[in-house]
Amino acid sequence: MNSSTPCSLLFTLCLILIISQSPLPTNARAHGHYMIGQICKQLTRQEDKIKCPIILRANPKILRAKNYLEFSSAVLELGMHKGIEGQKFLKGLVKAKSSPAIAECANFCYDAVVNGFKGAMNELKDDPMTANYDAGVVSDGPATCERALADEHIVDPAISALNNRIMLLSAIASYAIDKLIAN
Repeated sequence: MNSSTPCSLLFTLCLILIISQSPLPTNARAHGHYMIGQICKQLTRQEDKIKCPIILRANPKILRAKNYLEFSSAVLELGMHKGIEGQKFLKGLVKAKSSPAIAECANFCYDAVVNGFKGAMNELKDDPMTANYDAGVVSDGPATCERALADEHIVDPAISALNNRIMLLSAIASYAIDKLIAN
C-alpha cells in the first residue's frame, strides 16, 4: 500500500466529518438570531428592546426559524400560548377578587388576544397582510384591560406585566410579518 493512501483516506474522513457536522445547525441558529436582532431593533421603547431578545431567545422554534414565515408563525404561536396562560391567570383572579374590571380583562380582552393571535396564525401563509393587521390589533385587548383596571383604581403589577408582554408580542409579530411581506 502506498504511504499517501492512508493520509488521503484520513483527510477525506476528516472533511466528511467537518462538513456533515457543522453547516445546518449553525445556519439554522444564525437565521433565528439574525431575525431576532432585526425585529427587536425596530421596537421604539428601550425597555421593549431589552425584553425582546430575552423573550424570543427562550423559544426554540424561534431560534430554529430559517425564514420570516417560520419566524412569524413561531412568534404568533408564542403569543397565543402566552395569551391563553394570561387568560387562565386572570380567570383565577376573578374568582379571588370578583372585580368587574378583571372579569372584563379575563373574558373580553383576553378572548380577543387569543383569537387575534390564532386568526393571524391561520391567515399567515395565504394572507399575510390580514395576518399583520390581526397581529397588530391584538394589543387592543391588553390596552382595554389596562383602561378597565384604571377606571376601577386597580393597580396590579402582575396584570400590568402580563398586558405589557402581550403588547410586546403583538408588536414583534407585526414587525416580523412586515419583514415577511417585504421579502
